Amino acid sequence: MRTPRRRRHRSLTATAAAAVAVAVLSMSAVSSAVAAGGAPVAGSEMTPELSKQIQHEVDGFLATHDLPGLSVAVVTPPSAGSDPVITTFVAGTPTLGSSELVDDTTQFELGSETKVFTADLLASLVATGRVSLDDPVQRYAPAGVTVPEWSDPQTGATTPITLGDLATHQAGLLDAPPNLDAGCADAGCVNPRPGYTQAMLWDAFTHPCLNGQSCPMYQPGTDWLYSDWGFGLLGTILANVLDPVVETEPPAYQAALDQVFLDALGMSSTVLEPSGDGRLATPYKADGSKAFHWKNTNAISGAGGLISDATDMGTWVAAHLGYIPSIVPIGVQAMADTLQPVSDITTRCSAPDQCEPDRFQMGLGWELYSAATHEVGVPWAFKNGLTDGSSTDTALAPTLRVGVTTMYNMRLSDTDQGLPLATKLLKLLVADQPAPEPAPSAVPQEATLAESGQPMAELIGPGMVATGFLAIGILLITGRRNHSRREAA
Repeated sequence: MRTPRRRRHRSLTATAAAAVAVAVLSMSAVSSAVAAGGAPVAGSEMTPELSKQIQHEVDGFLATHDLPGLSVAVVTPPSAGSDPVITTFVAGTPTLGSSELVDDTTQFELGSETKVFTADLLASLVATGRVSLDDPVQRYAPAGVTVPEWSDPQTGATTPITLGDLATHQAGLLDAPPNLDAGCADAGCVNPRPGYTQAMLWDAFTHPCLNGQSCPMYQPGTDWLYSDWGFGLLGTILANVLDPVVETEPPAYQAALDQVFLDALGMSSTVLEPSGDGRLATPYKADGSKAFHWKNTNAISGAGGLISDATDMGTWVAAHLGYIPSIVPIGVQAMADTLQPVSDITTRCSAPDQCEPDRFQMGLGWELYSAATHEVGVPWAFKNGLTDGSSTDTALAPTLRVGVTTMYNMRLSDTDQGLPLATKLLKLLVADQPAPEPAPSAVPQEATLAESGQPMAELIGPGMVATGFLAIGILLITGRRNHSRREAA
């Protein structure tokens, strides 16, 4: 187990920085006690017994799936006060055959968990009035680009794709852009993402989606179809709202995240995948062979380009659970808004022509589950990610203000891993916490499986009831080893 350390902030206002300093001082006793090997401060929800249970699950998951390395961040509330307890757990090595061990500063590819960071950016721009969920994508298209609309075959009425459709996988767009291979400069290219430009992204609308038909394949705002294309498009649009760049250049996605919330939270290890500074875990396929690095740094970076470590991800989870001071920038405050249900889904599709009835809810980027799903016991949210050689999962129980994020440097699909480790650990946390007051459910408790992830992973069941997530609190600013500032990816 690794315990939290304090983090250096870089971009807060003087007032916010003062608040952070208070938070740091208030948590110093907890950090010192645990770092010295003592028990957590009396009243902390992360008991020694719970810590042992979690570490046992982490070690067992690593062994069962023969993973190289694994890193976990767990957020729990204290019994008194407003500071969260962020604890990290690690196992294994970042590179097979190495004597080096994973620690809380080891970076992993996040894959599709990047989509929630894009949703965080959207929530901020909505909160400040820069964009609306109802804005048509056409409004942000370059001159000369026409974004197709869906036309009702009976009435002829048209429906445009909106930003909200992109953020909830309801745009009727394929998972990958139909011209994704255009990002490859030669026939031997295995990863087109670094070379896939903004011009290619918009040009994708001129290509047929399926059987000669153009996208959207169905009426936007209705059916659910997981789409990297949609979130890549959303990330590029939002980055250009903040800092427009020419179509021949990658969108300023990293700069947008830094400006809106990453710098304010001190998340200096959360970056678009670089060439490497020695902390990024080596990605591996399920058979143990080395995978290629995702390096999703161009026009679809908003769908899956980030890397991060357990220290940063614990801070990120805590912010979504409302552990923030009210004086932080609006971009940080708005992060919890992504967990509010915005869409009721009645039809889910695994492909445009393969759809079936279902019932669940979507937040912005988050899949929202009922308490009955996997018998977690309270409403919860989930997002996962896959790259060619990494897997990530995050599960939150907002009513209890607990959450888990897990990262490992091997690709494990739903079928490979079974119930995600993050979900298993969340169930442990929920069982360890006092039950909240019951609330009436907005949707039935039964639903079929739905798919999500990068490129496709688990989404299960109906949604959870909206609750208030912006409780006033002070963010636990976790620590980091000393290193230089982030370089541009």
